[in-house]
Amino acid sequence: MSVENARYAAVNLSSMYIPVYSSLVYSGIHVGGKTAGGTQIGKIYPNECYTVIPNDSFYVTSYKIYFRNSNGQGAYGYIETSKGDTLGHYAWDAHQHPYHYYNSNGKSLVASAKCTIDGVSHRIFTINKYISIRTPGGVVIGSMNIGEQVALRSSTTGQTYPGYIISYYRRKNFTAEWSKMTPYHDYAFVDLALEIGNMPYNRAIL
Repeated sequence: MSVENARYAAVNLSSMYIPVYSSLVYSGIHVGGKTAGGTQIGKIYPNECYTVIPNDSFYVTSYKIYFRNSNGQGAYGYIETSKGDTLGHYAWDAHQHPYHYYNSNGKSLVASAKCTIDGVSHRIFTINKYISIRTPGGVVIGSMNIGEQVALRSSTTGQTYPGYIISYYRRKNFTAEWSKMTPYHDYAFVDLALEIGNMPYNRAIL
């Protein structure tokens, strides 16, 4: 599926890298008169994850993203999905998928396991690094340990903290019972820790 105009985490399942640029620049052949341009500041490699920040218009084909740059830092940049208004989309665009459909076996991406909690389908992920969690308001309320698991029902990320993804349930290990992320909120935001790693072999959430 193509890049969605939504606030979410995605994985690049194409065999191509996606150039990431520093800004939006004028374009006479793109909807809205703008495209990703300026200095190329990075690439999204095959199997790499990143987060998308939506546009005000569904017809604009360039997107602001949050990604891990070559210095291992979280950074903002822009990608362009279309060659131009009448020229179609780049081939890689059809292979950008929501994060929660795929987790990692430690080497490559695989379909994430499903579970049903309170009648709602979720995807199971295991914590691979020590990471923090935040309330819906953005306050850090603790951390998660290696081996704990979270249940994701979407790939939705935070508005203020785009490197965090929504989770509704957690458990201590794969045999424990599921419980709410916090006793006081319906959900919490879990750090994807893109700065630590965003490839199948080094992701914080597998």
